[in-house]
Amino acid sequence: MRKILSILLMLMSFNAFTQVSADPGLLPIVIRSISNETINQFQLPLNGIVTLKVPIQNLSLTNGIPAGTCKIKITLGTKLILAPSFNLLAVNTSAYFSWTSVVSNGLVEITGDLVAQLPLNFSDTATFNVMGSLLNNSTIITNFLITNHNTAVTLSDDNANNNTSSLAYRIISTVLPVTFTNIEATKIDCSIKLDMNIANEINVKNYEIELSNDFNNFEKVVSFDANTLNAYTHQFFIPEKYQKPLVLLRVKVVDFDGKVQYSEIKKISGICANSNSISVYPNPIPNHIDYIDIENFKSVFNGDYTFVLFEISSGKLISYNNIKLNNINKYRYNLKTIPTGQYILKMFKNNQNDTNIFKIIKR
Repeated sequence: MRKILSILLMLMSFNAFTQVSADPGLLPIVIRSISNETINQFQLPLNGIVTLKVPIQNLSLTNGIPAGTCKIKITLGTKLILAPSFNLLAVNTSAYFSWTSVVSNGLVEITGDLVAQLPLNFSDTATFNVMGSLLNNSTIITNFLITNHNTAVTLSDDNANNNTSSLAYRIISTVLPVTFTNIEATKIDCSIKLDMNIANEINVKNYEIELSNDFNNFEKVVSFDANTLNAYTHQFFIPEKYQKPLVLLRVKVVDFDGKVQYSEIKKISGICANSNSISVYPNPIPNHIDYIDIENFKSVFNGDYTFVLFEISSGKLISYNNIKLNNINKYRYNLKTIPTGQYILKMFKNNQNDTNIFKIIKR
């Protein structure tokens, strides 16, 4: 009898030791563009790739969440699928969750099996690339489930009211990769300065500035990458063939799926007041870019050149560089160390009188 009582006490002690109380939780899920911009979840593009973000937390003040006690299930609804090129092994929370997916009754279900203890105060966001596959409305549903499939530990939930999150969405057949809220083209000497304000940049790969003289035959003259900005400015030299009284300008938007969109056409004079064929861009320089491209549209840079950079407000010399250039028509000048402000850049070829002077704005 005494032996049985001893065994019962041992079992009770073991069970008490293996009881863990924690608080697995989910914050509201969101959908963003693949460049992490806010987008309207009721205007998701058919066959367009977007990012699903699932914020995961351990809200317990005392305990971690043991491995093998929980699973996260994400049901994408009837209109979304995982992007074909997306690798679940690359999900940023894979150190704690083993992610798999299945298709059940036409629904894609993603499961994250907790394979390592989720630390105290854990907070991270699991990110998935998903794609609209069918038109119309549906809902994403996520659940942080206590399964206790690892029988060595039993988990109880401090608060079962924060274990679910959902998001209604709509897939539509046409969605513009970007919305132009304003676009202006201004001629400065023999160059054109393009300023464009945009909204809802979705899946955009790059922008191409095209010129024409006849409304039919447009030619790309400048291309630059999308950088998830609300405004872009580019200044470029007018090629000789477009130095005419009327030049037509439009912006071509190219998204990651190869689809294109065009801005409205702007009319501008191409007659040059200055024959200088060298331009710098981007200018103004966005705060996330640390260089300008100096491009010669009529010839090449060849020989020894001096670059002198001054701050306008104080006249302070910022940099003085001697650089040898060998038969190139574009040189990338590093401005990594300069702060926000206005500058004068002087560029001249050694032993010659020609000097090119540019006013540069760093945002």
